[in-house]
Amino acid sequence: MDLKNASFEGLSFLERLDLRNNLISNIEPGAFGGLSSLKRLDLANNRIGCLNADIFNGLPSLVRLNLSGNLFSSLPQGTFANLAALKSLEFQTEFLLCDCNLLWMLRWIKAKNITVRETKCSYPKSLLGQPVTAVKPEQLTCESPLELPSFYMTPSHRQVVFEGDSLPFQCMASYIDQDMQVLWYQDGKIVETDESQGIIVQKNMIHNCSLIASALTISNIQAGSTGNWGCRVQSRRGNNTRTVDIVVLESSAQYCPMERVVNNKGDFRWPRTLAGITAYLLCTRYSAGGGIYPGNQQDDIRAWRRCDRGGFWAEDDYSRCQYANDVTRVLYMFNQMPLNVTNAVATAKQLLAYTVEAANFSDKMDVIFVAEMIEKFGRFADKYKELGDVMVDIASNIMLADEHVLLMAQKDARACTRIVQCLQRIATYRLANGAQVYSTYSPNIALEAYVIKSTLFTGMTCTVFQKLAASDRISLADFGRRDPDGNLDKQLSFKCNMSSTFNVVALKNTVVEASIQLPAALFVPIEKRERRAADEFVYKLQLIAFRNGKLFPPTGNATHLADDGKRRSVVTPVILARLDGPNKNPPSVPINITLRRIAHGKDPVAAQWDFDLLNGHGGWKSEGCSIIASDENITTIQCHTLSNYAVLMDLTGAEIYTHPMTPLHPVVYVSSVVLLLCLLMLIISYLYYHSVIRVSLKTWHMLVNLALHIFLTCAVYVGGINQTVNARFCQAIGILLHYCTLATVLWVGVTARNIYKQVTKKAKRCQDPDELPPPPRPMLRYGRMCLCMYILV
Repeated sequence: MDLKNASFEGLSFLERLDLRNNLISNIEPGAFGGLSSLKRLDLANNRIGCLNADIFNGLPSLVRLNLSGNLFSSLPQGTFANLAALKSLEFQTEFLLCDCNLLWMLRWIKAKNITVRETKCSYPKSLLGQPVTAVKPEQLTCESPLELPSFYMTPSHRQVVFEGDSLPFQCMASYIDQDMQVLWYQDGKIVETDESQGIIVQKNMIHNCSLIASALTISNIQAGSTGNWGCRVQSRRGNNTRTVDIVVLESSAQYCPMERVVNNKGDFRWPRTLAGITAYLLCTRYSAGGGIYPGNQQDDIRAWRRCDRGGFWAEDDYSRCQYANDVTRVLYMFNQMPLNVTNAVATAKQLLAYTVEAANFSDKMDVIFVAEMIEKFGRFADKYKELGDVMVDIASNIMLADEHVLLMAQKDARACTRIVQCLQRIATYRLANGAQVYSTYSPNIALEAYVIKSTLFTGMTCTVFQKLAASDRISLADFGRRDPDGNLDKQLSFKCNMSSTFNVVALKNTVVEASIQLPAALFVPIEKRERRAADEFVYKLQLIAFRNGKLFPPTGNATHLADDGKRRSVVTPVILARLDGPNKNPPSVPINITLRRIAHGKDPVAAQWDFDLLNGHGGWKSEGCSIIASDENITTIQCHTLSNYAVLMDLTGAEIYTHPMTPLHPVVYVSSVVLLLCLLMLIISYLYYHSVIRVSLKTWHMLVNLALHIFLTCAVYVGGINQTVNARFCQAIGILLHYCTLATVLWVGVTARNIYKQVTKKAKRCQDPDELPPPPRPMLRYGRMCLCMYILV
């Protein structure tokens, strides 16, 4: 609807004019001419976009003007210059943009003392909801980013079309600057009219002074049109873009098959998807840890997977989804917590309490998150002695995790290597503040460090041991094949003597895990080469013992230790010796290391860990180490450099941690033999003298089955209850014993029922010749019912 020039001619007496809700879109200059007495004009809720000073000519007496609810986003300067009597103004719209183009309005309102009613900014977002009169002039800027009150592109969703089809696009945006223009792009390249390709781009058009628009038509679409098409609004204030994907189907379209993917983010069932399409699935919601992920609401978080042009699943992304495992979600929360000097120790203790159950870790991300946290704690280890102790305890707990989980974490993020390297830095931090000795112990890791003056060093022997409780003390010869998980021991400990001999008395009631002998010649070469003050030759000696090799998983074949298809494994504790001081390259001297084996294999090799192998993942190498002595449970090796030491063996076909079979008490065997003989005689008697024994067929059948199943139960128990070496054989014995026990209980119940019926049986009455005989009642009805119920359960 338009208001023409002189639309209200002859109404000079009119004082109030209400034109609300009339769909007025255009007002020609002079439309209100002749309304010299008009004081109130209401143009609210129309479709007016173009405003200028000429529109309000002929309104010298206008006091109140309402322009709310129209389409304009800004008002040109001088729009109300002809309204000399104006005192009240309202121009609230859902598109009102408070920027530099509105500065003149603030000055004019203040100069004329105009009352502005119910008018608030809608854009930019930083000023959303603020009254126009409360906005400061310095807040009204035209700087980037460009925020448009209205900007849309149709169609706005992915388009799937066939070759030869035609597809029109339209793009419209708020017109807020004279230099604005709309451009079209395909995959980042500008698109212009090309009739040979069937592409027609319409020039920019301005609608009602409030919208700028452009149209794009793609006729005769070909396969090359597949891609991302976008509409970009460009101005000196910045750019803004809307995009949509186009997928062009050929005559023989291909599909990616329906597929189920289960990973640490959940269970995803991808539907059959057209080639070239990216499929989306909502992430699974989990109650625990739902608030620890930043970003949108959980309902909006999706995983995606792309089906390539060949009909094969290609890239995917599950990163925005929560972890499916409760443990992983909690560890992720720990990893995201900001650390500082005040909360580092408290957070470390919380993580320590959570890693007590590390044996249940099933995802490699669990170990990776813990490794990252240990690295973060290491930044504060120089300030808190307690923090270093907690870091060792956390690493000790991580050694309870499954070897496969640790291996995968090492392959993906070098998690195990990072943990060990963090432990190697703890002693450096703790001895930096004047301390001479530092030690900390845990169930799986022991750490000892000393400040040593080279001139006073006469050699050192350090032993790693574990104490045994009185109830757990056994002969040391058998201990090598017991307790592979360290359950009898609560902590590993170090004992060091400043000599080349080992004090056995000090280790009474203990089991030695490892020992290392550092010769006095470790510092001799530097002393002979250069004479300085004794105080300058100060070194930090660090020793770390690991109960096993779980934190040293080889992720590849970097050395000949994997030759001939053999995959050797660590069969001893791992002990580290490290020296920090003036001489960065210690002399090559023989160092003897004695290690207790915790498994039995073949082809033993003395090895040391090199962190530089396999691009920083680390690996075992045998160069520079050799075995000098070995017996049933102890191996002594000699190396010529300070490193991590262990013995590796080929465990193919070997039984690790063999447990000796413990026999039952002799009384059990004697009584069992007597019982079995009696049952055997009973069964043979009933079978051989079946025709002579005067019992019913039901009773005979019941007694034979009862005796047979008691015989089987006793025989299986005595012969297989202690067969725990082979896991499969042990499971078979358990299943058979379970069956025999249930069958015996069944026949005991049947026997009791039959005896009860015999005792309570009434005298048989005379039967009427015309009366039908009672239906047969099978004896095993009760037994069959019990057996069926058991099978259903």
